Amino acid sequence: MKNRVLLILAGITLAFACSKKTSQPDKNVKPLKPELDFSQYAEMGLDSPFIPVDTANAMIGSYLNSINGNSGNNGNTGYGQSQNIKSFIVDANALRFYLQNTNIRYVKLLMAHKLNYINKGGKNKDAGYRGDALTIVISGFDSSNNYIYSPQGAVLDFSAPCPNNCPGTGTASNDLLPPR
Repeated sequence: MKNRVLLILAGITLAFACSKKTSQPDKNVKPLKPELDFSQYAEMGLDSPFIPVDTANAMIGSYLNSINGNSGNNGNTGYGQSQNIKSFIVDANALRFYLQNTNIRYVKLLMAHKLNYINKGGKNKDAGYRGDALTIVISGFDSSNNYIYSPQGAVLDFSAPCPNNCPGTGTASNDLLPPR
C-alpha cells in the first residue's frame, strides 16, 4: 500500500513539474534557425537547387563549344572570340534589394532585345546570340504564379553581357568555374 501511495505521489509530482510553465522565457536560450527546405526540388527529382562544379562546367563547356567552336583563344579557356553571349552579369545589390520581397518565390530570367538594338531597327529581328543586342529581364513571381514588381513598379534589366563586359581579372574572368 505504501508503495502505491508513493508511486501515485511521484506521478502527481512528475505531472505537475512537467506542466509548470515559467512566466519569463529563458533569455539564454537562442531560437533554432529553421533548416532550409529543399523538398520542392525532390518533387522535381533533384536533391537541391545546387549542382557540383564539374557538372556545371560540363554544361557550360557544351554551350560554349556549340556557339564558338574551339577556334581562337581568349587567354583563359580556349573558347573562341565570338561576339555570342557567354553569360550575363547582374548587379548583386540590385538583385538583393528586389528579392527582399518575401512573396517572391521564383525568379524568371527572360531573354530580351536591348532597347538600343530595337531603336536602331532591330525590333522583332533575330539577333542570334549577339551581346550587343541581347539582355535578360529578371522578374520574380509568387506561389500563385503572379509577377511581383519592385516598389516602383519595375523589374530588373541591368545585366551586362559577356563577352562585351567580362571581368578581366580574378577567377570570374574564366569561362569555366575553377575547382574549389
